[in-house]
Amino acid sequence: MRSFSSTGAGACRSAPARPDTSADSPLFRLQLWRNALPPTLRWLHTVNIATYLIYVVLAMLALFGAAAPAEFVRRFLTLPASPAAALTVPWTALTYGVVNAFPGFFGLISFAFGFYWLNWMGRDYEETYGSHSLLAVYVLGILGGALFGLAVGALLPLPRAFYFGLWTPVTAVLCAVATLQPDRQVGLFLLGAVSMKWIAIGFVVLSLVFSGDLTVLGAALAGFLFGRAQAAGRDPGAWAAPLFRERRSRRKKEPRPSPVSAMKSVGRRRQREAPPAGLRDVDAILD
Repeated sequence: MRSFSSTGAGACRSAPARPDTSADSPLFRLQLWRNALPPTLRWLHTVNIATYLIYVVLAMLALFGAAAPAEFVRRFLTLPASPAAALTVPWTALTYGVVNAFPGFFGLISFAFGFYWLNWMGRDYEETYGSHSLLAVYVLGILGGALFGLAVGALLPLPRAFYFGLWTPVTAVLCAVATLQPDRQVGLFLLGAVSMKWIAIGFVVLSLVFSGDLTVLGAALAGFLFGRAQAAGRDPGAWAAPLFRERRSRRKKEPRPSPVSAMKSVGRRRQREAPPAGLRDVDAILD
């Protein structure tokens, strides 16, 4: 009995139970969180995080003297504040809204807050008004911000050399939500419940004061007009709707029957439609 118990204990010690911790891994939780996002927000998060990580890697390489990649991002992906310089790289009027070249620790904080606001306002907006609406207001916010920033930059002294970052399209999304739901109360730290319209106004003012980014004004105007059109019953983002329509499965063509099989099917159908033998006899007697 003693030897049996010691053997059993040794067997238990030699093969300890190992719980599956894969479900508790940060990567698995990140995948669950990403899969739970609506389509447009998932795509926007992926692009913004990817561009920020790429910039961080390039900035680290610049510490070792490899400044050329970072210079490439600044010259060919961010939007120059000078209209003359912007005409040489016209595609930057769209790419600057997804390029996050935030330097240093405070750049990380800025990107984290922008990411949080996009996740908060964007998810609520997409689930309410559709994926195509979020994509449309995001893109139109980028283009409206670029147009306004370059127009003002041509008339006034330039507060900065170039524009970049997700704060511009986030401003458009926020202003669209505030236009559609101006009296919606949101609890803010140290401020209590504040209406969405005042949050949007304060957001734009603080962005101008701390960053000098003129594109946020154009994005705010684009978001306001977008929200007004939706409130009037129109769909200003209809041009993006085909990107989210489910592809209809093509119907498989049934092969045409051969003449022999067609004759057989007709014969079987006539046999099913023919009256029974008893009814034929009754019909003959009645005749």
